[in-house]
Amino acid sequence: MYISSDSNSDDQLTFGYIDNKEQLFLPLFVKNIIDSIQYNNMKSYTKKLYNKYSDDNSQIEELLDPIAIQKIPIELLSKYYARLYTIESNFCKDMNKNLRGLNNLENYLPYIKTLYEGVKLKSLPLCFNNILYRGSKLSNIEIKKIMNRTNINDKIIFAKSFISFYKDKNIAESFLKYENSNQNLPIVLYTLEKNDNMDYNLSTYCDMENISYFPDEEEVLFFPFSFFLIKEIKEMHIGNEKGYEIKLLYLGNI
Repeated sequence: MYISSDSNSDDQLTFGYIDNKEQLFLPLFVKNIIDSIQYNNMKSYTKKLYNKYSDDNSQIEELLDPIAIQKIPIELLSKYYARLYTIESNFCKDMNKNLRGLNNLENYLPYIKTLYEGVKLKSLPLCFNNILYRGSKLSNIEIKKIMNRTNINDKIIFAKSFISFYKDKNIAESFLKYENSNQNLPIVLYTLEKNDNMDYNLSTYCDMENISYFPDEEEVLFFPFSFFLIKEIKEMHIGNEKGYEIKLLYLGNI
């Protein structure tokens, strides 16, 4: 089943489990829609975003100028869209909230498709750090679920929304203070192992360091419906707090 809502933990909403073949239907269905989206749809989507969110701040207004964007290739549009993600905006908040709830997916697929195309065209760079990190919190219920999963097929998870990992472990851990304010939730450090030989067409992420408004974060952004395998979970201490390390293997696209 998909991850339940037993707490307000962000990652509890971000990841979904694949327990059986039937649950691959949604990712496959969405992928088919994404594959069918044309470049003109991506450009017209920019106007929709501009009309709805340009009043948020001047950065969005600058990035999404619909007149200027009509003249640029998809390679550049994908960089604009990736940069847009790093702005604290209502667009990203609305998008991830809806993606986590699997609501109104069609409203965000042109944005996701543009990023996919940017990776395939190599205008959005891949990250060549083999190990990445993410600090978060997760409910005890979900930790027990992970620990009780012994069959490798039961350990496949996918990202329902965009999800950030970081090249620097210290940076990943520093984000814990911004996570769920419920201090009863255990701390989790995800360590993600990548396959650097994976083809661009199968890759569902990009290195944001030279694109982001905050390059010092060394962020690597994974797109919705990126797949991972839970390799191991073990207890650990992060600072003075007891927590868990969850080791993931990146599986790429479907």
